[in-house]
Amino acid sequence: MSEPIQQLADSVEAWFDAESIELTMGGEPTFLPPAPDAPEWNTAAMGEEKLGYARRMAAELMREVYPGALAMQVFGKWYPGEPLPRWNVLTMMKTDGTALWPATGRLLLDDVEGAHPKQVATTVMDRLARALKLKRFVLEAVEQDEESTSAGWVLPLNHEADKWISDKWPFTAKRPLALFKGDSPVGLRLPLGDLLEDSLRSALTVEVRNGALEVFIPPLEWPAFEKLVAVLHDLMEELNLKDIVFCGYGPTKSGDSLKKLGLAADPGVLEVNLPACATWVDYDRILRQCEDAAAAVGLQLTKYLLNGNLYGTGGGSHLTFAGRNLEKNPFLANPGRITSLLRYWQHHPVLSYLFTGQYVGPGSQAPRVDEGPSHGLYELEVACEGIENAQFAPDGPTLDQFLKNLLTDSSGNTHRAELCFDKFHNASQPNGCLGLVEMRAFETFHNAATMSRVALFIRTVLARLFKEPFREPLQRYGDTLHDRYFLPSFLWKDLRAICRDLKQHGFSFDPEWLREAFEFRCPVIGEMPLSGSGKVVLRRAFESWPLMAEESRGASTVRVVDNSSDRIELTLSDPDLLNKGCLLVNGIKVPFKKVDGVLVCGIRYKCASAYPALHPNVPIQSPLELEWVSRATGKTLRAMRYHYWNPHGGIYEGRPSNVQDAKLRREARWLEAEDLRGRRPSVAEAKMAPEYQYTLDLRRQLSP
Repeated sequence: MSEPIQQLADSVEAWFDAESIELTMGGEPTFLPPAPDAPEWNTAAMGEEKLGYARRMAAELMREVYPGALAMQVFGKWYPGEPLPRWNVLTMMKTDGTALWPATGRLLLDDVEGAHPKQVATTVMDRLARALKLKRFVLEAVEQDEESTSAGWVLPLNHEADKWISDKWPFTAKRPLALFKGDSPVGLRLPLGDLLEDSLRSALTVEVRNGALEVFIPPLEWPAFEKLVAVLHDLMEELNLKDIVFCGYGPTKSGDSLKKLGLAADPGVLEVNLPACATWVDYDRILRQCEDAAAAVGLQLTKYLLNGNLYGTGGGSHLTFAGRNLEKNPFLANPGRITSLLRYWQHHPVLSYLFTGQYVGPGSQAPRVDEGPSHGLYELEVACEGIENAQFAPDGPTLDQFLKNLLTDSSGNTHRAELCFDKFHNASQPNGCLGLVEMRAFETFHNAATMSRVALFIRTVLARLFKEPFREPLQRYGDTLHDRYFLPSFLWKDLRAICRDLKQHGFSFDPEWLREAFEFRCPVIGEMPLSGSGKVVLRRAFESWPLMAEESRGASTVRVVDNSSDRIELTLSDPDLLNKGCLLVNGIKVPFKKVDGVLVCGIRYKCASAYPALHPNVPIQSPLELEWVSRATGKTLRAMRYHYWNPHGGIYEGRPSNVQDAKLRREARWLEAEDLRGRRPSVAEAKMAPEYQYTLDLRRQLSP
């Protein structure tokens, strides 16, 4: 970390400390293996390979960073169409420095089979129930098959008034406890609907699956959970058992006693749920530790597309901000900070686009509020004024009512808003009252250092907003939003404007600190040298892929988009060159416009075939043929071709194997076009639509 960056970080934290503001931060970086071709690394959330990676990464973190932690497979959201709730390998560390589970070597933290026979479960449950003095409540669980095969053991369990309690469930040898069919742990398949209304409905279970001893822990508050773990540890030591898998429910009401890091199953990626960090330095440290642990087990932060394009993993790397608790939450303490945040983000599209991934726009997972219904921006402004002008500061439930119906995606999903408040003070969700502000338009970058600098930038923006409220009316970008801010030049211009604003408020953030992030998201595709020092530069820009109607493909978590279009940015370094020549793209004269002394034009074109897709009449327009034509002679002086896909035709033989291989594929798609030099091409004037003044849409140039 450079000294200027550290100094800026120190100044930000010093300001928060001076104002007695506790602003925690977290994130969700995502990782992939080098060859992510299986369904679990594309659209599916769960898979055995992914679980193995999660366990090995947890083991690496426990070995190098969190000795004495406990790794436990907990279960979270259950989505329609998915057979089981999504798992999360949760690593829990006590904040007082003592070990929660000193015997890391006894845990099975891999995807290999264990060595236990089924009888081990009987021994463990018998000894555990005796230790808890609840032996008479133990039940055998059986599968619903012809033989009623034994699956494991069940102990109804809770903890009240410093005492372990159980319950007699209404099952007997003639009417055994028959599990729901499935291959999940016994604890997830209990027939709780068969219990009496006032029965205890939580249970500890023990079983052997694939040779592993699985102990399913029921919902418990932290003091009871800690006691139970201690009992289990002593028992496993006494029996000298290994290949143990803890699963079930993590503790509730742990407060500041525990630090938790989760490795969660998410569609296409392994997602890391970072613990809440008090400062950016803490965030930077844990992010780098996760990068090291992931690399040690063979996971990476990048994904190679077949054509060599390099992206982050494609999963979210959302940033989250909150307080140490609801009483200390800075957004609840001053709700005007929320409206400042909403207004500032809407004013600066760079915050919506530059740090996200390949997929942006109305149908993405993090649409801007002005990419939704036409009334959304106006109604949000009314809401901001209502919060700002309230006679008394709105409380959490009132803020939820202000925001929940405005900050959504086009379908009304509150979790898919760019600025997401569904875990802020939403009483309708089990984890909805965490005081959490989630920024979803942030995705994984190619290294932790870049992601960390982006996070520092956002924390600095929040310090500026907390220091002085931002009350400017919301911008009506209209059609100019995508026309301009899908282009790298406008995003960099907006980024510099934010940095000037930060400096005016006492925080000197150099935009060059984010140059690496900019180059990763908007890399140079190629350059075409012209006379003197002039040149045409191609950069990757952003493109909005529209959702296709009624095309979910039968899965509620999958949405089909038309990804057949692409957008690039052309810049001409010297405006005076237009006195000597003009640039053609596929025979169309490029209508450059000046932006900060550089001539800029976006090019939107059909790059590939797709089904379903819009505009079936438009043929594939790749390769793009770029010609620099002399005004004096009308001849092509220089020509290049940009191929979106393999210039030699056909499919690629698998993904690039490494960064160098990916680079070679990219370079092979930018070629000299010697056959076009010296010709006199016909020059067609561009047909521009009212919505697009900086972007030439080649799909509209077909008819005469």
